[in-house]
Amino acid sequence: TWYHSGSLAIRQAVAAQTNITYKILYNDAVAMTGGQPVDGPVSVAAIAQTCRAEGVERIAVLSDDIGKFDRTDFPAGTSFDDRAQLDVIQRELREIKGVSVLIYEQTCATEKRRRRKRGTLEDPAKFVMINDLVCEGCGDCSVESNCLSVEPKETAFGRKRTINLNSCNKDFSCLNGFCPSFVTVEGAKRRKKDGADLDIAALLADVPTPTLPPLDDPFDLLVIGVGGTGVVTVGALITMGAHLEGKGASVLDFTGFAQKFGTVLSYIRLSAAPEALHQVRIDQGSADAVIGCDTVVSSSPKASAHYRRGSKVVLNRAEMPTGDLVLHRDAQLKIEEREDVIAQAVGPANLSGLDANKLAEDLLGDSVFANVMMLGFAYQHGLVPVSEMALKQAILLNGVAVEKNGRAFDLGRVMAAKPQAVADHLRDEAPMPQTLDEVIAHRAAFLAGYQDAGYAQRYRDRVAALRAILPEDLMIRVARNLFKLMAFKDEYEVARLQTQMGFETQLAAQFEGEFKVHYHLAPPFLAKEKDARGRPGKRSFGPWMGRAMAALARMKGLRSTVFDPFRFTADGKLHRSLLAWYEGVLEEVGRGWSDHSADTWTAILALPDEIRGYGPVREAAAEAAMTRYAELKAKLR
Repeated sequence: TWYHSGSLAIRQAVAAQTNITYKILYNDAVAMTGGQPVDGPVSVAAIAQTCRAEGVERIAVLSDDIGKFDRTDFPAGTSFDDRAQLDVIQRELREIKGVSVLIYEQTCATEKRRRRKRGTLEDPAKFVMINDLVCEGCGDCSVESNCLSVEPKETAFGRKRTINLNSCNKDFSCLNGFCPSFVTVEGAKRRKKDGADLDIAALLADVPTPTLPPLDDPFDLLVIGVGGTGVVTVGALITMGAHLEGKGASVLDFTGFAQKFGTVLSYIRLSAAPEALHQVRIDQGSADAVIGCDTVVSSSPKASAHYRRGSKVVLNRAEMPTGDLVLHRDAQLKIEEREDVIAQAVGPANLSGLDANKLAEDLLGDSVFANVMMLGFAYQHGLVPVSEMALKQAILLNGVAVEKNGRAFDLGRVMAAKPQAVADHLRDEAPMPQTLDEVIAHRAAFLAGYQDAGYAQRYRDRVAALRAILPEDLMIRVARNLFKLMAFKDEYEVARLQTQMGFETQLAAQFEGEFKVHYHLAPPFLAKEKDARGRPGKRSFGPWMGRAMAALARMKGLRSTVFDPFRFTADGKLHRSLLAWYEGVLEEVGRGWSDHSADTWTAILALPDEIRGYGPVREAAAEAAMTRYAELKAKLR
């Protein structure tokens, strides 16, 4: 926008003596409308010189590589800072009278990923991984990075975070989250996963050729999904296949903020002959078929406005992260409820679905093939009026992972015709403890490793004292929350979880080569600098830290003894006070539980779930929980 409006706006603001700061993003792409190249000769230095010529005195330049600029190219007085200082600089500029300008230079992360795939930009052999046992699920990494590749992960210990390596832009700002669960694997290469050894031809042998819709009238097919997952590719394959058969075909893609994992709608209209098509958009309430590559988007008003009773829908039931999961750490996608809404709109008999992401991961080694699998699934259900031969030829002409995309299409057909045929090749998910007895046994066994058998018995005794008083669903919450405070992740425990609980095996399964693991920590006794939010700055420690943590993990017997060097830290004191508080609460519940105060006690017993994170993140959460506790106690009185 610099050329057609931005520079003019700055000129007028200077003339009007407006108090305003303009932030100019120089990211090497017209990102607002899909990542086109920037037209015209423009540079960071030229923008700065133009702003000074218009009368702007205060100009700040920030970048992820600030050292690359020649300061002599810029107006006198221009400041240069690393992007980590963005918030500090913004706060300074907002106090300056008149017009000020902040120029933020950094190549669009999505463009970087695209260029790395094309081989036009070096792809650093560096990957971020999260040890979910260390992760607290506090969401601070998402606050720092605002990145949808930091995804939620449901575990036996609750919701944690994981890095989606398929979509990771290698921006690495997630490392700034105040958490020791992050490591970088450097000098590594991702292992290629071949998937299951399936005889696709044998599986397809008895799969009938589907009856395809007639094209007496134009056929309206809507493909829906999330940007960056191949939704547009599915539309392109269908229309190319129709073109190869001499049929009429049009595709209109609404991508919007697709590069930010936003909504993508592909309107595909097919006819027996090109002259039969007179518009490219699908009218509301007129979709004949829908390929829903994402349930959240498929249930949105923007998509469902095109449904009608009788629309045939195939749906990918996989849970894919949305912006809500960045803003709200415990947001629930409610996939089953969304599917029910779609079924009500089109009729239950017209809806079919599968978890294409899991199937693609297990059977083909990569979830990136999920949407082509959805195409095969839709074809077998008779939703795509294009022949299999033409679609396979379109996959060949596309020229990207031709063999695996062909297998994905065929597996989609198999899943539509006989879904149990591949059941033996799917990975079994580890069962989650569900009942109270299962939760207690699972947590007690962990606490024995955390400290010792006596510590685990203390946990069992605390829970057993309330079993006859509280309902089972609340007891499960109590068992989880008491464990959470008893298994506080101090220095010994973080060291144990990083070195003794299988994380190194997980890394070896993901990567190959002579890689090195770097740990990103903020030890209070080594913190010399503050981050942009005033917290102790994190530092990177090489592989030697892994050996040091292995030695520290073996010293867990010192925990809370007079020989414990960490017992006087702020984190250690907070840990002991929170555990003592909650054990006191449990004793109060045993004495004062009654049905008329059940809601208030339930809210009190749930408070530890909000106390997450490390250092200042945990301190702020604990303070908020104690404020809420005081309010609830007053209500009890």
